[in-house]
Amino acid sequence: MSEYGFYKKKKTDPQAVLRVLNRTIEESDFKRIHLLCGEEDYLRLQFRDKLTSAMGGVPGSLAYNRFTGRDISAAEIIDLAETLPFMAERRVILIEESGWYKDGNDEMADYISSGICESTCIVFCEKSVDKMRSMYKRTEKAGMVSEFIRMDENTLVSWIGSLMREQKLVISSADASYMVELVGDDMMALSAEISKLSAYCMDRGRVTREDIDIICSRRVEDRIFEMCEEVAMGRKTPAMRKYYDLLALRIDQIRILAMVTRHFNTLMKIKELDKYRRSDKLIAESVGHPEWSLKKYRAQNTRYSFEELVRIVEMCAETDYGIKSGRIDKEVAVETMMVRLLG
Repeated sequence: MSEYGFYKKKKTDPQAVLRVLNRTIEESDFKRIHLLCGEEDYLRLQFRDKLTSAMGGVPGSLAYNRFTGRDISAAEIIDLAETLPFMAERRVILIEESGWYKDGNDEMADYISSGICESTCIVFCEKSVDKMRSMYKRTEKAGMVSEFIRMDENTLVSWIGSLMREQKLVISSADASYMVELVGDDMMALSAEISKLSAYCMDRGRVTREDIDIICSRRVEDRIFEMCEEVAMGRKTPAMRKYYDLLALRIDQIRILAMVTRHFNTLMKIKELDKYRRSDKLIAESVGHPEWSLKKYRAQNTRYSFEELVRIVEMCAETDYGIKSGRIDKEVAVETMMVRLLG
């Protein structure tokens, strides 16, 4: 590959994580320490509740303790962990967003290594972790780490269909896929939109694309992406109209610039990887976008050579530097860049 070479990212299989955790819960094969982490909030929080409940972590119980935030004392946690549960099979301690798996906590890491009391189960629920920290490595060795990452489109389409069926509603795979494209792959956001659609379509028994357009919220990122797509396709009038619509929504020019830069950087990466005939799966992983989106990017890429895309990304970087160094006003800088991009 060239100096712009890109590397395949090793990804966790989200389905495997769910299967292992479900089996752990069904068989009550709990570890002394569990870490639930990752960016997929919906699954992480869902399994937080399922796991602690299966362990016997009932709110109000004298054998259940829950701590949230960064002002948690490791000494207090250790003291509780070494205390026998009162009228319960085990003591369950739930700790959320402590920051220990990102910033470190030597006292807790040493306790994990020394061996947690046999009658205690500690569950950590942390969105962000540093896998190089001793807390993470020792938890991985002494217990179980479950990382919840974004689901792929096929899994989300199947999940949407199953939730709709629970509400006695029917949705086609194509419309479920359209919903993912419109709302995004965040399951928490999708769940909220499914609830709204269920209430709206309850009397008809079916969800259509028209219902999705009427009910579902569109992310600001989607609006910016549409503008970027118009820019990449050289459609000046709709591109500028969408740009001014974003300003009317009080979207900062810096954010728009960042998204335009990211968009053309993605086009450049795909152009490079296509040249080396990489698989769609590898390309999607490398650029951090779902496979179904590659068709749109490739359609835009027909207008550019790799060298042109490199020059555009460099122009975006120069614009960003000009703004941050104070040499040029951000409004003038971004609008000038837009005019140059649209010829």
